[in-house]
Amino acid sequence: MKLIALGDNCIDYYQNTEESFPGGNAINVSVHAAHQGVEAEYLGAFGEDGFAKSLKTSLRKNKVGFAHCPTIPGKTTKVCNYQVVNGERSFIGVLTGDTWVGPIQLDRREISYLKTADIIVSSCNAKMAEQIAAVEKLPSVFVYDFGEKDKYQTREYYDLVCHEMDLAMFSLSPISEKEFEDFCAPLHERGVVHVLATMGSEWQLISNGVKILKMYTHKVDAYDTMGAGDSFLAAFSCELMRLGWKKGKRMPEELLKRAIVLGQSISAQNCMNQGGFGTKIQS
Repeated sequence: MKLIALGDNCIDYYQNTEESFPGGNAINVSVHAAHQGVEAEYLGAFGEDGFAKSLKTSLRKNKVGFAHCPTIPGKTTKVCNYQVVNGERSFIGVLTGDTWVGPIQLDRREISYLKTADIIVSSCNAKMAEQIAAVEKLPSVFVYDFGEKDKYQTREYYDLVCHEMDLAMFSLSPISEKEFEDFCAPLHERGVVHVLATMGSEWQLISNGVKILKMYTHKVDAYDTMGAGDSFLAAFSCELMRLGWKKGKRMPEELLKRAIVLGQSISAQNCMNQGGFGTKIQS
């Protein structure tokens, strides 16, 4: 099984401890997929700075391929600033500057390469909304993380990215199953097969368009919640693929439950380490 994580890379900088970690949704997902024993690759544009070199070193260390990633001369890596206190992170801001490398621009070579994946995972943070339709046309299972921001939960944004989507994932405040059913309606109307929402340390809800499943989490005393959602998504997606997930296929409740249980376990383990996947950049 091959998973390609398409999209962003960045450095997560903890201002209060002055520590830096490799990050970005796609980087984190690719590493956690590799930890699940699948063939994992990352596809995104790298800058030419020291941070980009650190990101590549981290991918090599975790056995994630990135041979198809362009390195753009003169460009730099995005830095996301956080405050992390008692395991909980709060976002402060992002530094891009005039030389940020930005999102990868897909051409026929990248599309041809993406065809080799059994599953492709991307996110709103990839900043590739206008390019996603071409990716969704491929025979691979397609997973998209919408994150937690309201601007990615509008019908206009759904129209832009929901074409042949197998799983849409969201990070939401706890809501009831009825509220979740209403939340899912515009997504299922646009052909999204499964809608998954993580709700912090409370529970997850998932809809396959027929039934809604609620799974309570196993709470832990988190050391660092960075990457909790990415590790969950990677483990969930890999397990569902092992259970026979194919493009356009609605998965039954029992198999969704098994995948969620693994996602919960891996996410809880990740919360015991620093950063998106337990790797720190040495200064």
